[in-house]
Amino acid sequence: MNTSIEIAVTCTWFQKRLCWMMSSVLQQKGVLPRLVFSVAYPRNNGSPETEDVCKFFRGKGLEIRELPYDGMEVIQFRGLARNRQLSECDCEWILFSDSDMVYAEDFFDDLGRQLTSDLSAETRCISSSRISLDKDHCKRFFNELDEHTYPSVIENPSALVSTWPVFQISRSCGAGYFQLANTRCVREKTGGLYVDETSCNDWSWQKMQKAKSDGQFRRRLGGVKRIKTKAQYHLNHERDNEVGYHLTLQR
Repeated sequence: MNTSIEIAVTCTWFQKRLCWMMSSVLQQKGVLPRLVFSVAYPRNNGSPETEDVCKFFRGKGLEIRELPYDGMEVIQFRGLARNRQLSECDCEWILFSDSDMVYAEDFFDDLGRQLTSDLSAETRCISSSRISLDKDHCKRFFNELDEHTYPSVIENPSALVSTWPVFQISRSCGAGYFQLANTRCVREKTGGLYVDETSCNDWSWQKMQKAKSDGQFRRRLGGVKRIKTKAQYHLNHERDNEVGYHLTLQR
């Protein structure tokens, strides 16, 4: 297998779930593409801080590119952070995702094989379904039951969460589910931008943040190609619209 995938995430207050995500990538099995994490984050945010999570998992063998920001002015508009991730990407494919996903242990073996065969010439945004886990169960686990000291490697995270109750299996190509694109095609079609900075539709945190730039990105790539992948699990969580203000609690 001869391909590479950059997993591009932003992380603000999601450091614990990011540890689960990185653990699931660290423990992938099979014939794997080169996997690189690109993590955009505000400095000195969270407990543990994102810097410490990246340092810890880099020490475990993950290839991680850090994109820190001073303050929240830019990072709250995810499309702008993704512009920077695209500009620094050196992988053939870039996977835009949320920082609260857990992948089945053969997820990237399977995906890599698809990218070097049936999908090798695909120029659209590639999407797949995700298993969104029960919100109350996830909240109770991370807020009350979780005994891990972070940052830490979670052993067999996909096997653990596969036993948790499911909220829904969604095929929606939503804000952070799974948006995979050929990096060269993105640069050719969009000039290397996830979204035009002058027309980015993302909502600020003052408006209870919503990532509207993702739809803009998919349209600029000419639409969506849906595929089947191995299981990817969403570690559900509290949301701004449930409380009426921007949440700044560790998740």
